[in-house]
Amino acid sequence: MFFGGLEWLITGLLLVVGSGVLLRYWRSPGAWLAVSLAFVTTVAGAFFWQQSVRRRIEARRQLIEKAPREERPGGYVKSDSCQACHPSQYASWHQSYHRTMTQFATPETVRGNFDNVTLSLPGETFKLTREGDAFFVEMADPDWRYVEMLKSVASKNGDGPPSPRVVDPPRTKKRLSIVTGSHHMQAYWVPSEFGNLQFSLPFTYVFESRRWVPRNDVFVLKPDAAHLQQVWNNNCISCHATAGQARQDPQTKIHDTRTAELGISCEACHGPGEEHIRLNRDPSRRYTLHVAGKGDASIVNPARLDSLKSSEACGQCHGIRYQSKPAVWNMEGTRFAPGGDIQANAPLLRYVQSDPAGPKSAREEKTRSLLEGYFWPDGQVRVSGRDFSALFDSGCFQRGEITCLSCHSMHQYQSTAHQLARGMDGNQACLQCHPKFAQELEQHTHHRPESSGSLCFNCHMPHSTYGLLKGIRSHTINSPTTQSDVRAGRPNACNLCHLDKSLRWTAQHLHDWFGREPLELPPEEPELSAAARLTLSGDAGQRALLAWHFGWQPARTVAGDDWKGPYLAQLLVDPYAAVRYIAGRSLERLPGYETFNFDYTSPAANRESARLNALEIWRERRPRPLVRGGVLVNTNGLLEEATFNRLLRKRNDRAMELLE
Repeated sequence: MFFGGLEWLITGLLLVVGSGVLLRYWRSPGAWLAVSLAFVTTVAGAFFWQQSVRRRIEARRQLIEKAPREERPGGYVKSDSCQACHPSQYASWHQSYHRTMTQFATPETVRGNFDNVTLSLPGETFKLTREGDAFFVEMADPDWRYVEMLKSVASKNGDGPPSPRVVDPPRTKKRLSIVTGSHHMQAYWVPSEFGNLQFSLPFTYVFESRRWVPRNDVFVLKPDAAHLQQVWNNNCISCHATAGQARQDPQTKIHDTRTAELGISCEACHGPGEEHIRLNRDPSRRYTLHVAGKGDASIVNPARLDSLKSSEACGQCHGIRYQSKPAVWNMEGTRFAPGGDIQANAPLLRYVQSDPAGPKSAREEKTRSLLEGYFWPDGQVRVSGRDFSALFDSGCFQRGEITCLSCHSMHQYQSTAHQLARGMDGNQACLQCHPKFAQELEQHTHHRPESSGSLCFNCHMPHSTYGLLKGIRSHTINSPTTQSDVRAGRPNACNLCHLDKSLRWTAQHLHDWFGREPLELPPEEPELSAAARLTLSGDAGQRALLAWHFGWQPARTVAGDDWKGPYLAQLLVDPYAAVRYIAGRSLERLPGYETFNFDYTSPAANRESARLNALEIWRERRPRPLVRGGVLVNTNGLLEEATFNRLLRKRNDRAMELLE
């Protein structure tokens, strides 16, 4: 059926009204002609309007047919079934970024520019167009490439003939099927001929800069990494949809992927709702539960679970997990619903110190690379989106009763940006468990009460986690220590705010204030700013974090801006695209650089010109004599270039891939 009842009703009313007018004025020749024309126009308009509706419905049907199916068995009923009885909760969820994590590609959801845009990667182009409500990509046929990849794997495993000579892939035009992301950036997917498998477009649309960039250039990913053809069904489905089942046939490779719902739905947190809805069709049952003040056992409410089970409702996605039974996961997903046992099939991946003698096999090398992509060398999580894994290692969780819901809420939040519960954007988040510090805040923090140094989370949850082209608060709640710098290379909270201070300065204050015995610090440049040292000689992940902190307002207020120009200018030519992007953004926030224009994906020669230009701007704004040392700018406002370049030559250029 192409039309719903409403469409037929409106069409019928138009015809009835037109007929009535015609009968009323049929005796007048002039009126006859006018009314006849009006009648014909009405009928023609109704016809073409119906045809338009028909085309839109057919296009929608084709779109859904090619995408993962929202038909997950096991009692899932979709979020729209919750709206009638829980309108306010439905409304607050509907506004959240969880709902829009994965959506069908429609004019309401697609934020990238598809107005005849041509994008390029080495050796290939992508033509982006829009036709009505549909979005298309003309590209090298991803199915052809997928088949060639399968042939290559089979050949390497001895299961097929040698791989043929590489030829240029045929081109095809694919309609966009689904989109992932709606907060900071958006990724796009096109359907395959292998069932409802979804291939990635190797470009990302970044909202902040309103531009397309190669997908590799929005991650801390080694510069020479190949642009891989990603598959949504075998990766993104785990955390960007609800109760996903990949369902790939091992022989044919055809997918029959199913989800309870695209995006993160009500049932992701509360479990399947079919039985809950069936039981609560009885109003007397609802009344009895209300009068008794009892929770409804037919549905899971994470707020009523113990701290572990409550947090695991979030931790099913916001944790670093591995599938202990891959074949089972392929067909059935994680077999987890909130309140259940997730560890049985998707346990947390724990950090294990690698053998100091180095990896001894390809498997060990892969494991080492995986761990380094998720964790700092001391095992603390270093990438975004894995907040439960980080919280799990906190004393507040291990020895207390903190949960994700202690600070966050899906329904009673201040803004959708971080889903922080109302009143949890300040010290109240910590004072609810540690009330004694409310009366002795300055004595405890040794900072003015109104300053950023007296915000609990700036010291105990610093931005030492990286993701989404920015620093993100660590959810391993602990106290500042220079041990994190010396043993793990993770910047401590003090030096992420006091960017111009050395580790020795921090260690001395922590000793004087809290009696902590400092570790032996590196002998070189003992008075050098810890931030300056890492910015020049750290690894790509460290450089990205420091570049972000150079533009972070609390650190700008505390450490000043007049010395940062040379450091951010140097990062404009960093080998890692993500580092260059963050450095350019931070630089534009500094005085004198408000109109600085930098394209972080431009050719190397252009980036070098930008570096020189940024340095020249800094020199023209010659900083006042600096009384605080350690930032390699002398009292005459000149850069100590010999030391600067010596540290730069020590830059840790090991290949990195942070798995945010």
